[in-house]
Amino acid sequence: MVFLSARDYSVRVSGKHYKLRVEGKPDGSFHALIGGRMHSVRVIEGSKGDGMVLIVNGHKYEVKIKEIGPQVFEVEVEGKPFRVELEPLLKSSSWEANKIRRELTQPGIRRPRSVIKPVGGAILSPMPGKVISLKVRVGDEVRKGDVLLIIEAMKMENEIRAPRDGVVREIMVSEGSSVSTGQPLLVLD
Repeated sequence: MVFLSARDYSVRVSGKHYKLRVEGKPDGSFHALIGGRMHSVRVIEGSKGDGMVLIVNGHKYEVKIKEIGPQVFEVEVEGKPFRVELEPLLKSSSWEANKIRRELTQPGIRRPRSVIKPVGGAILSPMPGKVISLKVRVGDEVRKGDVLLIIEAMKMENEIRAPRDGVVREIMVSEGSSVSTGQPLLVLD
């Protein structure tokens, strides 16, 4: 089994530059913060030896990754090709760079380390479960006690309420996504 630690990257996708932060979750999935937007991602081994299936914010994508040079990959998503150049932002040894390359190109399930970094103003999931309903949007003003979202756990619906007054700055999950205990759900200013 291969582990990816939480890391920051500079990524160029088909010529366009992005900053990428990958943080593992206890259930083996991970968060990917790309261009200021948080995505929940699970990696599943695909039916073909060179492919895999990604579940991104509850949507399924077939993906193939082929290394075409050091830190350079041809990534095909649902048949559409992209050239991806990956560079860790932290200086790393060539051994670490080779390890990252192997992790990204090895087929099968990849399970990131169980690392959840604190997010300022974040409302955390009190339990593992599945988000079945979002009751707010980015920019909404909420009052202490307002229902923010509903998580289904053990066939019970659990309302996650605002612990204080605030404005929803960011939503880090989507309806249908699995969450774990302590996972950031949304951010209140």
